[in-house]
Amino acid sequence: MWHHAPVIDLTRSLRHLAWADARLFSDLAALPPEALQARYAPDAWTVGHLAMHIVGGAEWYCYCLAGTPWTDLSIPGNAADLRALAARLATLDALLLEQAALPDEVVEFIDEDGPRSALRSTILSQATLHSTEHRAQIACALEVTGHGGVTLDDYDLWAFESHERTG
Repeated sequence: MWHHAPVIDLTRSLRHLAWADARLFSDLAALPPEALQARYAPDAWTVGHLAMHIVGGAEWYCYCLAGTPWTDLSIPGNAADLRALAARLATLDALLLEQAALPDEVVEFIDEDGPRSALRSTILSQATLHSTEHRAQIACALEVTGHGGVTLDDYDLWAFESHERTG
């Protein structure tokens, strides 16, 4: 007889997000400060700006879901700045994970265009996609400028599975 498995939820994806975010900021902090100025194209944001934007995006998703306030973020210039952003991001990632335990319902919020709404699950999914997109831009910028230090395979599902098994 077949037994039905539990319904898939976003909890594991959000744990992966939190783990990958923490690892990215740790990896960036290990690089020389000038790596934060790297760009993958002349008009693209710097690695530092992209790192700040990942945190700003998480703030936006938390605002949409829970009405949490914004903070004044600054583009990091060194490892200490990255550690401060990482601490803020860990708090935000924890809030996103808490939101995954709530019912998937329409949430309403105000943005620059006025009242908006979206399903909780869509906002949570976008949070994971947003961070992933900018990790790829950061890896590209570091690679094309010869800094290296961020290899996308280090953040993938296999690396996360290994981390989950070994702690």
